[in-house]
Amino acid sequence: MTKRDYPKEISQDEWLKRQNYFLEEQNKRLKSELAESKEYINVLINKLKLYQSKQ
Repeated sequence: MTKRDYPKEISQDEWLKRQNYFLEEQNKRLKSELAESKEYINVLINKLKLYQSKQ
C-alpha cells in the first residue's frame, strides 16, 4: 500500500486570500455575462418593436 499525500493545512488568512481571489474572479465573469445578457435582451426588444411596428 502506498501512503496517501494529503494537502497541507493552510492558515485562515491564506484560506481567506484564496477565497477572496476566487470570488473576485467569479464576480468579473458574472459581470461580463450580465452585460452580454443585457445586450442580447436589448437586441431582442428592438427586434420585437420593429416587428410590432410592421403590423
